[in-house]
Amino acid sequence: MDKKFIAAVAVCFVALVGVATGTYFLGQKSDENIVKLGKANITETTAADKNIEAAGNVVEKETAMESETPKDREVEPGGYLTEETTKEKAVNNVVEENTQSNVSKKDYLYGLSSEAAAQIKTLKFNKNSKLIWPVEGSIIMPYDVKNTVYYATLDEYKTNPGIVIQSSKGTAIKAAADGVITKITQDDELGVVISQAVGNDYIVNYGQTINPEVKEGSFVEAGQTIAYVNQPTKYYSKEGDNIYFSVERNGKTKDPLNYIDYED
Repeated sequence: MDKKFIAAVAVCFVALVGVATGTYFLGQKSDENIVKLGKANITETTAADKNIEAAGNVVEKETAMESETPKDREVEPGGYLTEETTKEKAVNNVVEENTQSNVSKKDYLYGLSSEAAAQIKTLKFNKNSKLIWPVEGSIIMPYDVKNTVYYATLDEYKTNPGIVIQSSKGTAIKAAADGVITKITQDDELGVVISQAVGNDYIVNYGQTINPEVKEGSFVEAGQTIAYVNQPTKYYSKEGDNIYFSVERNGKTKDPLNYIDYED
């Protein structure tokens, strides 16, 4: 055999072995890289899932917090939130609105308590009812809103929405009817004025009084002492001791003599 030929065959064999070995190691390396790549992908996927889960938890927590923010829950002094929820507030608002809509404005008339307002509702005064005299005495100034009446102290003529009854200081003033005291006020011209609701929107007023024995909201019976005659204010000094007495309904004055038994 030719030595050159044998040498060529040997070289080819060695080359084939080298190629096979290289191919084997390359395959192993490729498999190892694939495994590493797979592990990396799994690791990245797990991290992404955790991020998504964490983000979901944050959103859920923020949503829960938003449902309990101060706009839905009242903040007490000191910064603490009450337990009243939006739903509870809505229910409370509906109850309050319904309650207010079922209460007549007259229930709060004169600014009295609900008990006093309820008592006024039981009063039955009307245009045919009668009043008793708050004091005994002559009428020194009559009621007149169409014509004028002479005011001696003022030395002038003007209308008079009530009557002025002559009396003396310290005389007891009697309630003209059953009713509820609505207010006690101080007036420059009439002094201490006591107003009394007698029913059906009728109000009687007593002026030039002192030492009231009643208070706002008090229920009084006809003939009960409510105060005493005071000395007149400077606007009635020439008229002498007196009681100013008037009747009104819904803001319009009425002639008291239409409700009192009176003889000229």
